[in-house]
Amino acid sequence: MIGWSMNVVAVAIGGGLGALGRYGLTLLCTQPPLSRFISGIGNLVGGGASFATTVANLLGCLLLGLLYQWTETLAAAGQTPLSPRMMLAIRVGFLGSLTTFSTLVGDSAVLGTEGRAGASLTLMAVNLIGGGALFLLGAASVRGMLS
Repeated sequence: MIGWSMNVVAVAIGGGLGALGRYGLTLLCTQPPLSRFISGIGNLVGGGASFATTVANLLGCLLLGLLYQWTETLAAAGQTPLSPRMMLAIRVGFLGSLTTFSTLVGDSAVLGTEGRAGASLTLMAVNLIGGGALFLLGAASVRGMLS
């Protein structure tokens, strides 16, 4: 019982930190001065809040790729890099709350109903293709550093 409850606490702490990170990104992307800087590129994916969702999703994919390859490489060498509980806190808690597929879909749907189909499709493509590419980049980076 203690193990299960400590896992819940680990996920909750990681989730709280990820949610705060996501909220911070949203504030950064929607408030001056950064909002003025990203207004052009941010409009490609629907504006400041959608841009923040994209940054969070892409950053999460990069971090997950780094974490995945780091743990796989060390495990192959017979080492245990992080405890299972810490992995829960990072993967399920922190990265799970930092990234968000439901917000991505919601933002994309709103753009579509506003007649901004191009921005809607760009938002989805950047998140899905960019996320996959950044995961692979993160994993390749760790492989290069650890080999």
